[in-house]
Parts: sequence; structure tokens; C-alpha cells
Amino acid sequence: MHKVIVVEDDRIIRRGICQAIPWGDHGFIVAGEAGDGEVALELIEKEQPQVVVSDINMPFMSGLEMAKQIKEKSPETRIIFLTGYEDFKYAQQALKLKAFDYLLKPVDSEYLLKKAKEAAAEWEKESVKEKRIIESLPLLQQKFFQTLIREGDYRVDVENELLALDVQMEGPFYAVLLVRNTIELDLEGHFFKEKITSFTSSYFNELPCLVMNADVGEYTILLSLENDHDSRKGELAQALFNYLSKEIDNSITITHGRAYPNLFEVGKSFLEARVAMDMRHIMGTGRVISLDETVSKCNQKAEHIQDLEMKFENHIKSGLPEKANETLMELSTAIIDRKTVPLADLKVLALKFSTMLFFEIEKWKKEDSTDRFNSSVVYKDIMELSTLTEMTEMLHSLIEQWYTAMYKKKEKNYYSHVDQAIKYIQENFHDSSLTLQKVAEFIHVSTPYLSNLFKIEKGFNFGDYLLELRMKKAMELLGEGNIKTYEVCEQVGYSNPQYFGICFKKYTGFTPAEFKKKFK
Repeated sequence: MHKVIVVEDDRIIRRGICQAIPWGDHGFIVAGEAGDGEVALELIEKEQPQVVVSDINMPFMSGLEMAKQIKEKSPETRIIFLTGYEDFKYAQQALKLKAFDYLLKPVDSEYLLKKAKEAAAEWEKESVKEKRIIESLPLLQQKFFQTLIREGDYRVDVENELLALDVQMEGPFYAVLLVRNTIELDLEGHFFKEKITSFTSSYFNELPCLVMNADVGEYTILLSLENDHDSRKGELAQALFNYLSKEIDNSITITHGRAYPNLFEVGKSFLEARVAMDMRHIMGTGRVISLDETVSKCNQKAEHIQDLEMKFENHIKSGLPEKANETLMELSTAIIDRKTVPLADLKVLALKFSTMLFFEIEKWKKEDSTDRFNSSVVYKDIMELSTLTEMTEMLHSLIEQWYTAMYKKKEKNYYSHVDQAIKYIQENFHDSSLTLQKVAEFIHVSTPYLSNLFKIEKGFNFGDYLLELRMKKAMELLGEGNIKTYEVCEQVGYSNPQYFGICFKKYTGFTPAEFKKKFK
């Protein structure tokens, strides 16, 4: 049965609606009635009805004010307003509040019942749709993270994918925690996720976070942080570990990546947490592990090897691939001579330097969409290392990629994909059909890749750049004085003069006519 609540200050009309209409014969139950909006709100919050039939003009609290609050307390409830001709002026406000319908008194009982059934049917349809979305969301989340692991964050438009999953975080920095229950049964999954969500949401009341399904028995916690050194990430990880270890008699491992200043870079933090999780059999399960901890473990070596590691690290930081290659050979020889470096330590060593080389390759090669460095593949290779020779060959290959990317960038006639895109936009901004996809196709890269590259390299997105370019040209043309607004509109890439006018006023604070009069 669907619930209906009737709100009407006229007692006779209210009783007539409640009793004269055979609600029960048509799948409804009258869950309550009220003479004003204040009383009705308490009923609505308690009963969560599918349909509210309300007068629009009542004492104490009007139907319109009540509707605003209903949207907060019971957002799915459908509202049917009743009013007389003298109050028809409220119709527009009712539409803005997305009321299901607006009926004039005296309303026919059969017609009101018909509208209530339509409202309930719409509620039912949306409810089923929302239920399907909620049920499929864990699978969609898993698919996103599996794609991120497989493709790497440079091939996935992370920001748009997260928005499609209804993920909206405040920032300004973002980081990922990865929680794994090593002996979890499928039936316990929902229970385990609820435990994580309940604890994280209450531990730091002011810390925005979201728990998502990463894999079977594995969950991602996306955090909004104040800066890249925000200590609350580590505090939450340890506190959550302590809580889950007491609540669940299984082996819990929690890892976390670094914090990044853009939502579209949160993929890096996830991959770092993923790498740390993959190292759990080396670092130890049933504990909290950070990527920084896994790389710092490499410092527990003999003095000579430690000196060579530091030398190798300095060559990478100084941008000297040839020297780094020479030192790698020295390091390999020193490890062979010592003969007591465990395979686990070699993997951690490989992780440390592959991570450093990864960032160098990204820095020099980020404009090139071909032969991109895929960190997830390299991390998988590290897990499968079985000899020192394999480690040396892998690091040597990364140094070669770094060297090639660096000197290709330094060639005189070389410039990035973003530079190419900007040049194309500057030459074609007058084209009203110009889109990011069109620009990406012209320079032979994917749309998500170009979108991310704009943000990373230039600090702004495609839409903002195109808008600024068009508005500056429009201001220049209008300043000349002897030109029609519609002509300016066409010359800067807008097919709709009204839309151009809206954009122009939002950008400059003036309508085109006002700007022309003031600045010509």
C-alpha cells in the first residue's frame, strides 16, 4: 500500500478528501492528516509517504514553505497542490519546487485520485530505478578500480568516472586507504563494508570520506584532506585497523597512498595503496602499511650498498640517466658480492627505484600518448621478480625510457600535445561545433587523456580555456563599436545569440549591449 497524507486548513474539505475518496480500493492508505504545514512536516518525516495532497495557502506555514522542507526530509515524496483561482500566482513557485501537479479547487475526487495514482506510479518507477542503481553500484565501483589497475590513471578519466559513480569530494587534497579482509566470505561483504563506513564517518566528524568496493573482500576509502602531509590519514588507518581487528576475527590489512591536490590524480594514490597491499606478504599481513614505509625499508642494508643506493637516488633526482645507469651496474655488483640480500629486499628495492623512475618518466613523457609507462604493469612485474638480474634489467629498461623521453622533449621543434591542442583551438575557436573530442581526434589522442593533460600541465580545463578565448575576442570586437551583437556571436563560435549573451554577462558582468556602449 502507498501512503498518502492530506494537508488542508479547511476541516470540511480535509475530511472530504480523506473519507469521500476510496483510497483503500486503489492501493492507498491515509497515513495522516494536518491543518497546517508545521504539523504536517512531523507526520511526513515519520511516515515518509509516497504522496502528499496539500493546500498551497495555509496559516502558520504555507504549502510552498512546507514543500521546501519536504525536499530535505523526504525528497522522494510527490506533492500535489490544491488551490483556488485567487492563489494561482503561486503556480510558478510550485513548478520551481518540482511539485507533481497543481490542481484548482474545487477538485473532482476521481481526478484527484487519478493524479495520486500517477504520482505513486512515478514514485514506484524511480524507487525501482534507484534500487537497481544501489544494487549495481558495488559492481560498477569494482569495475572502475579494476580498469584503473589494468590501464593506469593516465588512460582513465578518473574525475569523470568518479562523478558517474556519484562521488563528490571537497578536497583540496585527496588520498586513498585500501582495506582488505583476507578470509572474508561473500555473505559477510555487506556487513564488513558497513563496519568500515560506520567507523570512518564517526572517527573524524569533519573529515569527508567515502567507502567504495574495490574487489571481493577489499574496500577503498576516499578521503578529503587539508594538505599532502595531513596526519589524519595515518591516524584513521591505524584507528580503523585497531577497531576492525577487535570486531572481526580475521586478518585485516590496511594500506594507504600519498595525497594529491586534484581529484583526477586520486588514481595515483589508489595505485600506490594497491602496490603497498601487494607487498603485504613481504611487509607482513595484519597491519597498516604505507607506500613510503615500503620504500624506506630499503635503507636497512650494508653500508656500501646503502651508499650506492643513495648515489643512485641522487642521480635520478638530479636528472642524470647516464650516471644512474652506471651506478645501477655498481649496485648490482655490490649485491652479488654480498650474497646475503633476500629476494624480499630486492623486491622492495625495485619498488623504491621504479617509483622514482616512474615519476621522472611521467614528467618528461606526459605529452606522448604512445608507448606510455604503465605503472600497474611494472608493479606486477616486481611481484614476479625471482633474480637480481631480472631486477637490474627492469630498472635498466625504465632508465632507457626516461633517457629517451627526456631528450625527445628537449628537441628544438618538439612541443606537447596541450600546446598542439591550444594552437588548434586558437585557429578554430570560431567553430561552434568545436569540442574537446574534436581537438583530441585532430592531435590523435584520447579525449580523457587530453582532458587530464590540460589540468595537469596548464592548471585549467578545456572548457575554461575556450570560454576565455571566445570572450576576449568578443570584447575586442564589441570594443570596435561598428558591429552587431549577432555578428560577434557568430565570429566567436556561438550559434545561439541568447546563450552567447548569458555567457558574456557571466564572464564580464555586462550584457553585450552594455559593454558596447560603455567601452566602445
